[in-house]
Amino acid sequence: MSESPRSVTILGGGLAGLSAAQKFCAAGWPVTILESEPEAGGLASSFEQEGYTYDHGPHRLYSNLEELNDHFKDVLDGNWHYRDRLSRIYMKKKFFDYPLKATNVLKSLPPWLLFRSFFDYGVVRMRNLVSPIPDDNFENWIIKRFGRTLYELFFGTYTRKAWGIPCTQISSDWAAQRISLLNLWDTVKKTLFKPKNVPRTYVSKFLYPKDGGIGSLGKGYVRMIEAGGGKVIAGAPVVRVESEGDRVTGIIYEKDGEEHRQTSDIYISTIPLTLFVPMFGERVPAEVTDAVDGLVHKGIVCVYLKLDREQLTPDHWIYIPEEHIAVHRISEFTNFSKTTAPEGKTLVCAEITSTKGDKYWTMDDADLVKLAGENLVTLGLLNADDVEPGGWVRRIDYAYPIYDLTYRENLGTIQKYLKGFANMESTGRQGLFRYGNMDHSIAMGHAVARRTLTKQGIDHSAIAAADEYFG
Repeated sequence: MSESPRSVTILGGGLAGLSAAQKFCAAGWPVTILESEPEAGGLASSFEQEGYTYDHGPHRLYSNLEELNDHFKDVLDGNWHYRDRLSRIYMKKKFFDYPLKATNVLKSLPPWLLFRSFFDYGVVRMRNLVSPIPDDNFENWIIKRFGRTLYELFFGTYTRKAWGIPCTQISSDWAAQRISLLNLWDTVKKTLFKPKNVPRTYVSKFLYPKDGGIGSLGKGYVRMIEAGGGKVIAGAPVVRVESEGDRVTGIIYEKDGEEHRQTSDIYISTIPLTLFVPMFGERVPAEVTDAVDGLVHKGIVCVYLKLDREQLTPDHWIYIPEEHIAVHRISEFTNFSKTTAPEGKTLVCAEITSTKGDKYWTMDDADLVKLAGENLVTLGLLNADDVEPGGWVRRIDYAYPIYDLTYRENLGTIQKYLKGFANMESTGRQGLFRYGNMDHSIAMGHAVARRTLTKQGIDHSAIAAADEYFG
């Protein structure tokens, strides 16, 4: 049974915050969302310019829970269709299916490299019988299951490039949650025989809005929240958290150049932990401050290329592991929905992982557009004269949490401190420092609302925490 209505303030209008707010509104609880950006949506926002609609890279809606898939459709209110997923790796002028399929790898790799791959795998299997390789970092996790040759070809090169640190400094958690295949033999079996329990990797269809890009989902939530009496205050960054004892007592946010105070019975934060915890001020213990300093995010520079052609490739996204190329992934929005570009045109998002202040982050927009175009020409994916003048750039500070070797310990210290506040929860991708997908963020929002309303249901912090594939 739900409690009597109590007021709720939610920090951050991404999918976790929006989905939680929608649940509270449906139960008749007063809700206010404070969002720093001009519109709610977070990383799942869309933008319109010169007849193009574009997202922050590729997004797809899919859940193993049919109840959640039905919820997506309700929020989109008929503005959705199914897409047949196609994602590949482009390397050495060849395409490889992603996830890896044995027949594709056998066909595309030269015989000597295939022999070396299987030989390496055999050596690793024998070694593991005598002295198992520990799962103590990303590199060891992959080599133990695939051998060194395939590790370097498909896994290590891309991961080093994307995160800018050696794979020995990345937690094995990253591998467990981004690679569903158990080992090389598992790849062969899943190619030859259809698995009974289809993992997320093998999902062939996903939902995507017909019009308006993935941002239509956030807009749908805002409509539902406002129809339920809730408020979404955009352009309102939180600057300070007031607290006394074990309770949060107020939120100070800026709006139109002035500070405002928001109070409620319950507070839910979905903003990055590294921003949120310092807002408590001097009361934060030194060890918690050190733990916050130990958490690292990787940013992304999204470069949008306008192309004078109807399609570049049929793929929704393509991974580019080659280290001499700055771009690490591309996506093409017209493959998600034809309404995202003028007729006869297409728009490609070229992503470059970056850290605030580095050479790509500070590079002039025009130079980034030029660099991305040149990268795709070098790879043989694009003709230089296909690129139209203009193009755009968007920079995302908190794109990915980096699972380094110390993140678990640091995160545990922070979470223990935050659990000391009786009327506050931190959730979502940013609030849990967890790399999940859109459906995970929405499920986290639902879970924290459900537990608050009814004291029942799964703990929001348990979602996307297991060793399961999230890609």
